[in-house]
Amino acid sequence: SSSGGDAVGRLGHSFNKMAEHIQRLISIQREMVRAVSHELRTPVARIRFGAQIIEDSVFDDPFVAKQLAGMDSDIQELDELIDEILTYARLEEGGPVLDFQKINVAEVAQQVVGEARPPEQVSVSFEGSGPEGFPFSEAESRYVHRAIQNLVGNAGRYAKARVKVRCSVADDICRVDVEDDGPGIPEEDWDRVFSAFARLDDSRTRASGGYGLGLSIVRRIMYWHGGRALVGRSDELGGARFSLIWPRVHAD
Repeated sequence: SSSGGDAVGRLGHSFNKMAEHIQRLISIQREMVRAVSHELRTPVARIRFGAQIIEDSVFDDPFVAKQLAGMDSDIQELDELIDEILTYARLEEGGPVLDFQKINVAEVAQQVVGEARPPEQVSVSFEGSGPEGFPFSEAESRYVHRAIQNLVGNAGRYAKARVKVRCSVADDICRVDVEDDGPGIPEEDWDRVFSAFARLDDSRTRASGGYGLGLSIVRRIMYWHGGRALVGRSDELGGARFSLIWPRVHAD
């Protein structure tokens, strides 16, 4: 009947209006997140500058020195959080324009391992086939670096003593595994761990830092590379194993 058709038409119409409305809300929210993050940069820089001036003018008062060191690491943390939010906003926004170049992923991973600053008791090592003769991959070097860096940083926070990074290529699939000997992640949380701000349990979070944005950025980066980020258990070390998997060559 035509009235049935009308009803469907009306429903379709209100559905479209609702979808537009949601789309608008989402973009407003993204804009706001971006603007706020940019705005935060200025006061953070001023606080850092002020703290440095105080540091230079206060001599050998151990109490003040300790407070200043604490402030310094808080400022550092704020900086990193702002950076994570901006990266996340960029990656969420219809995707960055990726400039795929031929890169040596093992080289990038080895560089990340060299730059890693894990807690004192944790060692980060690069295992398996090194950069020599490693097949090239088409990827955006900065983003791949960032993804591996986020995984290594995360693993370092939860590891007891060891983090291992390994790269491989098989069937034209590039793969990077980051494993640790920490408590691991329960299987029921494997899907959730990559969503933005997912915090699995509070005991694991504030003390060890991390805002749950790091892994959603990793997932996003893999998504733009046509790949996936996965989590599982490390057979060798017993903790978590995070894997990045993406096609070595991209069909345009």
